[in-house]
Amino acid sequence: MNNFAMKALPLAVSVALLPASAIADDATDKKIAQLEQQVKSLQKQQRESLADKFSFNGFISVAYTTSDNDAGYNNSSTGADFTEDSKLGFQGTFKISDQTQAVMQLMTRGANDWDIEAEWAYLSHRFDSGIQARAGKLRVPLFMYSDYLDVGYAQPFARPPKEVYDPVPFSSYTGGDLAYDVEFEDSTLTLQGFGGQSDVEDDLRKVDLNNILGANISWTDLTWTARAVYGQTKIDGVLYLGDDVVPVSDTTSKFIGLGGSYDNGNLLAVAEWTQVEIEGPLADNESGYLTLGYRINAFTPYVTAAYYKTTDNDERAMLPPLAFAFDRERKAYSAGLRWDAIDNVALKFDVTYLTDFGDSHGGLDGNIDRALSGLEMHDSSMLYTVKVDAVF
Repeated sequence: MNNFAMKALPLAVSVALLPASAIADDATDKKIAQLEQQVKSLQKQQRESLADKFSFNGFISVAYTTSDNDAGYNNSSTGADFTEDSKLGFQGTFKISDQTQAVMQLMTRGANDWDIEAEWAYLSHRFDSGIQARAGKLRVPLFMYSDYLDVGYAQPFARPPKEVYDPVPFSSYTGGDLAYDVEFEDSTLTLQGFGGQSDVEDDLRKVDLNNILGANISWTDLTWTARAVYGQTKIDGVLYLGDDVVPVSDTTSKFIGLGGSYDNGNLLAVAEWTQVEIEGPLADNESGYLTLGYRINAFTPYVTAAYYKTTDNDERAMLPPLAFAFDRERKAYSAGLRWDAIDNVALKFDVTYLTDFGDSHGGLDGNIDRALSGLEMHDSSMLYTVKVDAVF
């Protein structure tokens, strides 16, 4: 081999090796690109899977209220109020499995200075037998509108009648429930039992509600609905009566409620009746309402008649401070109009007239303040409401 050949051999070998090295590098780059694509695809699938498991919705109410005097119904006066019936809520549901989910509802209310609180926070599981079990913080199921008490859009009126819904001072409890649906050919019967505990702290009381136990039964064929509920609890704590503090210990309270509705798409009728019995000087009471409405395209005019009264006034007749604090009665008559202006948005107008307080202050804070100040109490009151309810 001549010198030229010897010198050219290394160069030829190097040139021959260059394409192989480039091919190897190119194959490696392609493999890395494929792996990166696979990772991105897996991440996308995971995100889509999480998105499929999670659902989110919310609701909002913005209300203007005013009254013709300072009797204090709905905490309103002669000035404009935009807080009492205004609220915002968000609810998230995470599907853990086909039968198990976690639910949380966060609420903020103008009446509570827009503080954020968890109204619902629970785990739910449906067994193969059809029984549904829930545990956590739940809505106490005493009324027909309990499950969507704060969702104004789901209600025909500007607000659930306070004569029925206000005497029970709590709406949620911590505990659990069991429910079972019995399916008939054209209707459903639902059986539910619940239990837990709650507490109430405000200007009038600081009490614990222990051993909450109850059951309700409801039936519906999507036109007619009927329900009955029984609940009881033990009350411990204190009541604030002016400068006096009244202890309450191991006091049993019982609740009975009946409700029904008819809705054929045009005509709407809803009625509820409740009775509360409490041991000792705390007031037993009875309340009820009837609402009639008729849908005319996007408009639903309605009227409501409601009442509330204490039923054991004779037990406090010899105790004037307790009689003044607890004895009360009133009637309320409302006329309103709901306008479903656009999808998921309803505008409501309502006028409520209060009367027939008897010898009491009617359970109105403004009247109580007037009496304590030596002023004459109002024997009637008018409340005007304009409200926007929406869901999203």
